[in-house]
Amino acid sequence: MKKYIYLLCAVLFFSKVQAQQWFSWNKTLELPVKEGLSNTITGVSNGALIVAGGSNFNQPIQQGGQKIIYDKIYVATDDNTMNWREAGRLPFPLANAAVVNTNNGLLVMGGTNGKSNSDKVFLLRWDPVSNKVETDTAFPRLPVPLSSLSAARAGNNIYIAAGQDDAGLPSQGFWKLDLTKPEWQPLPSWPGAARTGAAMLTQSNGEYECLYLFGGKGTAGYLKDAFAYNTHKQTWKTLTPLPRPAWFSPAIGLGPTHVILFSGSDGHDADKAIELKDDYHMVKEVLAYHTITDTWIKLNDVPAGVAGATAVRWKDQLMLVGGELRPGVRTSQIQVAALQTARQKSKFGWIDYSTLVIYLLVLALMSYYFSRKKTDDYLLGSKNIPYWVAGISIMATQVSAIGFMSIPAKAYAINWAYFAGVFTWFIAVPIVTKAYIPFIRKLNVASAYHYLEERFNSGARLFAASVFVFYQLARMGLVLYLPSLALSAVTPLDIITCILIMGVLSTVYTVVGGIEAVIWIEVVQAVLLFGGALVCAILAIVGLKGGLSDFFTQGIADQKFSLGQAEWNFTSSSLIVILIGNIFIRLGNLTSDQAVVQRYMTTPDLKQAKRSVWADVAVSIPWAIVIYGLGTALYIFYKQHPEQLNPSVTTDGILPMFIAQHAPVGLSGLIIAAIFAASMATLESHIHSVATIFTTDFYGRYKKDLTQKQTAKVAKTATVILGVFATALSVVLVFMDVNSILDVFQEITGLFIGASTGLFMLGIFTKRANATGALIGAISSGLILYCVKTFTPLSFWLYSAIGFLSCYIIGYLASCVLPGRRGLQGLTYYTIKDHLKEK
Repeated sequence: MKKYIYLLCAVLFFSKVQAQQWFSWNKTLELPVKEGLSNTITGVSNGALIVAGGSNFNQPIQQGGQKIIYDKIYVATDDNTMNWREAGRLPFPLANAAVVNTNNGLLVMGGTNGKSNSDKVFLLRWDPVSNKVETDTAFPRLPVPLSSLSAARAGNNIYIAAGQDDAGLPSQGFWKLDLTKPEWQPLPSWPGAARTGAAMLTQSNGEYECLYLFGGKGTAGYLKDAFAYNTHKQTWKTLTPLPRPAWFSPAIGLGPTHVILFSGSDGHDADKAIELKDDYHMVKEVLAYHTITDTWIKLNDVPAGVAGATAVRWKDQLMLVGGELRPGVRTSQIQVAALQTARQKSKFGWIDYSTLVIYLLVLALMSYYFSRKKTDDYLLGSKNIPYWVAGISIMATQVSAIGFMSIPAKAYAINWAYFAGVFTWFIAVPIVTKAYIPFIRKLNVASAYHYLEERFNSGARLFAASVFVFYQLARMGLVLYLPSLALSAVTPLDIITCILIMGVLSTVYTVVGGIEAVIWIEVVQAVLLFGGALVCAILAIVGLKGGLSDFFTQGIADQKFSLGQAEWNFTSSSLIVILIGNIFIRLGNLTSDQAVVQRYMTTPDLKQAKRSVWADVAVSIPWAIVIYGLGTALYIFYKQHPEQLNPSVTTDGILPMFIAQHAPVGLSGLIIAAIFAASMATLESHIHSVATIFTTDFYGRYKKDLTQKQTAKVAKTATVILGVFATALSVVLVFMDVNSILDVFQEITGLFIGASTGLFMLGIFTKRANATGALIGAISSGLILYCVKTFTPLSFWLYSAIGFLSCYIIGYLASCVLPGRRGLQGLTYYTIKDHLKEK
């Protein structure tokens, strides 16, 4: 029986997967030199294609032909007519140089003039006004003269590696040039042989930008080894070798994590190549490397095999410019391909649509039901929410689509490093339940920031409330954008349509039902969210060749369950940094996040309010295990099936891509409903909490004696405005380049939450703190965080800790020397016992 279940799952998996042809080689263009050119200086500057220098032979090698090196510069500005114009000359004849595209033009390094190697470095820039290519030679020379070297740019740094020296020997040198400094810096070489004609380029490994070095030719022959240099950690790593040797293979980065190697020479019959004449051909094979799974696949061949060509992206087309067809024979052709990497849509049938529609109808009925109930307060409800419901609601409002898609994407790209934050629950929650919740329950107000006014003054309250509002406004767009990305990937709807549907429905549900509807809807959404993640994890594990066994063995072998390095490196996401950051982020979320605090206030009494937080912990830990396990399962699945990876999909889109490829008909609707749940639970909560803050902390201060009916009306109006804002912001994000939504969200969280948490802790745990000192601490915290983010490489995980500590320490010291209001009676940890009557 088990065998048949696996067979059925396999049929469901692979019936939806189609072979992808990433390049359509649809035409050829011609170079301005009819004899052809190889190893040219080629690139794009100010929208124009530049082809300069290069080499060919004046007659066949068999007849004693000699190599000719050129110095002419040609430019084309229209890829349709391809009318070439001569636009200047190089400083000297040059071929086999390394070329890197910079913001100012093409940086040319080394090369040969046919007699000796060059150590010169200069910049070529197309000037559309003068119709000339300008040359700038004000760059430091190479450490040694080299030809056939490899080069790449990472940020403001230029890297060169390998090459051929004046003695004709391959080099093992590796150097870096910071464009703001006057000299090249030697770096440790890769752990492999010296080489020439290797491919090197920059691409992301899912976490950091890296240099990738492939193949080449050494003293022992043609090479197929591969290496990655992590520019952040400054370390080399040996990669899975190429399926074949690759010498003078042009390469490009494609999408966020793919590298493509075209053609080149693999060394086959190299000793007979001249003798074979026209019967000898370079290999046509195209290879694709995926930087996360460390895998290679073969793509459709190029029309003509070439070595020494240049791969360039120009006007939405890929071009292989020139190259060597066989020894001594160059081509004048430019092989042109269109990219064909559109995202695959799932077969979203009537069963899936029915599941989704039923889910949305259930939410609508729940909103209507709670709108008919006679609650005491639109903002706090009837205060009869059971603790376990409030706890699940807290979990749902914090997870969102960021948790549903970006956390698996992180586990897929790196490991379980971010999972370490789970352990900080057991540090933050005891502090919150013992020393914080009693204060908020005692005040019995809709806004958590009311406490700050009682303890300090209205300025502290308005500051913290404003920080929360700006934080939530920044976050709203993110939590709506991600699920819409997923929906557009797996349904016929485009991303903007998805955003509009999600934004409108979330706003309507919140306006109609109030806080009680939001909380109970979040419970339903949390159940569906957990179920959707579990279904995806099971589908991925079943799709592995060895099932659950592969999940553990491969995951352990590739260190995918690792929590990271326990090192005191404050510039990276190390284990220690994540733990420190999460302690303060967790404290901030549980004390100064109105969306969370509001749920404490909807429980019947203090005891249940405390239990609600532990209920949140009880559901959040299993959720974290499932969601990180899902990321690991996706990694192993695509490591075993790298041909199914789509280079156009970002790392954050890996789960939507998997759903589109493999979710069986019927389950797609359930999973998409879970994605709806992930976004709407958080968005509804944010909209309602910000509307609450606006109504109580801002509008209510200047419009006294509001009735509950008037309060509800103002809050509902604010809810509509916020829903429109969140929807519009999400549409803007569609047109932005956001590499990792999770990192962006964590950065926003750290920047905003530290000062607010510091204010609450100043008020609760000190008697000396006063209003003047607290505000000085909060403002200083903001300035310090701005400087930290702008001028230091510190990890974003530490922003919340820095914000909190700077606010707390500076606020306390300022209070010791400056006068200010202090409200102490029953409002500090040391004075509350005699005044706290709630049981």
